[in-house]
Amino acid sequence: MKIHQLLPFLLLIGFYSCDNQPHSKARAKFNQFAQGFHILQMGEITRLDVFNPWENARNFTYSYYLVPKSIPIPDSLSGRQIIRTPVEKVVVLSTTHIGFIEKLGFESSIVGVSGKDFVTNPIIRQGIDQGRVHDVGYDQNLNYELLLQMKPDLVMAYGIGSDVAAHLSKMKDLNIPVVINAEYLEETPLGRAEWLVFTGSFYNQTEQAQKVFQKVVMEYDSLKGLVSSTSRQPIVLTGLPYKDNWWVPGGKSYMANLIADAGGDYLWKDNTSRESFVVSLENAIVKATQADLWINTGQTNSIQEILDSDERFKIIPSLQKKLVYNDNKQMNPTGGNEVWETGSANPQYLLHDLIHIFHPEIKPDGTFHYYQKLN
Repeated sequence: MKIHQLLPFLLLIGFYSCDNQPHSKARAKFNQFAQGFHILQMGEITRLDVFNPWENARNFTYSYYLVPKSIPIPDSLSGRQIIRTPVEKVVVLSTTHIGFIEKLGFESSIVGVSGKDFVTNPIIRQGIDQGRVHDVGYDQNLNYELLLQMKPDLVMAYGIGSDVAAHLSKMKDLNIPVVINAEYLEETPLGRAEWLVFTGSFYNQTEQAQKVFQKVVMEYDSLKGLVSSTSRQPIVLTGLPYKDNWWVPGGKSYMANLIADAGGDYLWKDNTSRESFVVSLENAIVKATQADLWINTGQTNSIQEILDSDERFKIIPSLQKKLVYNDNKQMNPTGGNEVWETGSANPQYLLHDLIHIFHPEIKPDGTFHYYQKLN
């Protein structure tokens, strides 16, 4: 049995011993795909545990106790991180969090964002324009004074590196209710999407969120089944270089798994990392000549823009054949991309697009959700 499968049992033991609650009321909710969180139900109180919530984190666990506003906080939870539910005023520090909240129908609860220009949700954009939704800044420029004035029920944070721990600690010291969301670290598309259940817990809607998630699973698996027996798997190149280095998704990463589920043959599938790694530009170009298709080309909107960035790309066959696709079909005027906001909560749309790109004979529907073909 893998360690993440043992965690619910170990956490239950800790929950009993630490909180001295009746054993008969404890229920662990097992995830289907997500490995970054677990839910423990203890009567009316929910405990959420988030594991290793930034890149290269090891042996870190953040625990949150969700206590309904209708009941008093038990003395046994003194010193714990408490979130009163259901939350009604939420600040999100990643646009991806908006997509999960929107999927559950609670986007009107969002009162603060980090980087308003990147928001695409029309309800939240209207709130920004009308002054109801505030930009609270980000990273070192996070506006703690504004957060205190707003008095949110919840700040949903995320972290690329360990420096986020300092921000979490400061908000905790200021009595700002904060949780860390680590959905982006999941290795599989459905693992990311299962954070819908995590998100729904803060609205006292765990069961409804589970139903929404199951619908995503059904749609995703149905699409995946269309290409499960195909013998042709086009070789897929991803990304664009930065200066002289080309960062590519690891062979066990979210993107590698998404490509495989869509019936593609990822160029670096034999790599064993779940995280991105760097390849020299020269080596990447040589390997890129093997690719049938090229996807996710950054901010580019045309093949000419790719050539303008480096003329050496002209030897890549997928570019010569104009088989280049980018996930920037839905951009707002200020640089926000719909796929950043809603893609993680809707992997079935990403899978639909990639199947149409890789196997147009199987999925001839010409309507893309997030992708467009570059000319």
